[in-house]
Amino acid sequence: MTTARFSADELYEIVETYASFGNHHTGTPADAQTTAWLTDVLRSLGASVHEDWFEFDRFVCTAELRTAHGAVPALPVFYCAAGDWRTTNLSVVDVDVNIVGNPRGLDPYLQADPDAAALVMAIGGLDDHPVQCNRVPQMPTTPGRPAVIIPGNWAHRVRGGDAELTFTATAEPDRSANVIATLGATDAPAINITTPLTGWTPAGGERGTGLAVALAMAADLAADHHVTLSVCSGHEIDHIGLKHYLASRDVTGWPVVHLGASVGAIEPDSTGPAGLGAQRMVLTTANGQVRDEIGRRVLAANWRLSQVNPWPGEGGTWFEAGASVLSFLGGSSLFHTTADTAAAATTPQAMALAAEVAVDAARLFLDSHR
Repeated sequence: MTTARFSADELYEIVETYASFGNHHTGTPADAQTTAWLTDVLRSLGASVHEDWFEFDRFVCTAELRTAHGAVPALPVFYCAAGDWRTTNLSVVDVDVNIVGNPRGLDPYLQADPDAAALVMAIGGLDDHPVQCNRVPQMPTTPGRPAVIIPGNWAHRVRGGDAELTFTATAEPDRSANVIATLGATDAPAINITTPLTGWTPAGGERGTGLAVALAMAADLAADHHVTLSVCSGHEIDHIGLKHYLASRDVTGWPVVHLGASVGAIEPDSTGPAGLGAQRMVLTTANGQVRDEIGRRVLAANWRLSQVNPWPGEGGTWFEAGASVLSFLGGSSLFHTTADTAAAATTPQAMALAAEVAVDAARLFLDSHR
């Protein structure tokens, strides 16, 4: 099973290489290395490529949470505070895992227990792995209050009363780049393909699978379309790269295919081999028979055509800007954790199936715009 330009093994190799750069925080060396690699890949496909730079304030933090029994797996809450702290005056707050993709989802929780010097956010999910939360890249007007995220199964150990948090944070001016590529004849029908570039973790399933399918789709559709591929940085910090890209463009009516989170992510199955996960969905502005047919076709890769308001992810940002959108997105049990490696998150067979079905649905979507 293949697309026009990529075999199953080649698709998996893209995911593997992407994840190998480490945690893809915007503006970090891993981000820069990923950008350089992706630019080389696109040029090898014959694309015209440029880097679209933007500036932002990058959160830089070291945090350590310890009990009498040793270190607790913990991640800082980005953009929560600036300064230096060492305190045992902690409050443990239970957080709904469903908010982790919402950049303002933590805001209400950060107001909890005002008498505590620092907050510990316990989020259920994969045992022993903190689940990082998307954030708006804006520091508080006051020094704020330090906060860290821990796995839900560690909450009872921290609530024992002997935990201590050491936290040092600041915001530093930095920059990152979107990667924008064009392929295909300029007089062919236009199509815009988009996928995020950055994230909290190695993000093999979350980001890497979408990037691999986006590359396969761009190469396939370039045979009879003028393809613009926008791979935007800053996803985990309120889509700031995409917002920068859209700020200078009127995209009203543009046909856009968005490859979001977990496009080729698999989940274990007690009855057989792991397959493409059920936490994945498709959203589209298409109506009538086209919408119904898209819904039928994506079932082959275990996507479900859904209606969600508001639209999540960067597909929602395109939708709000007025584009005509077909969006593939979802989650997995490894979502936003460092366990989201290529080997754990997908297989060559899953990648080939996701790519084949996504390209098929995209062609149907594009035919309706002719």
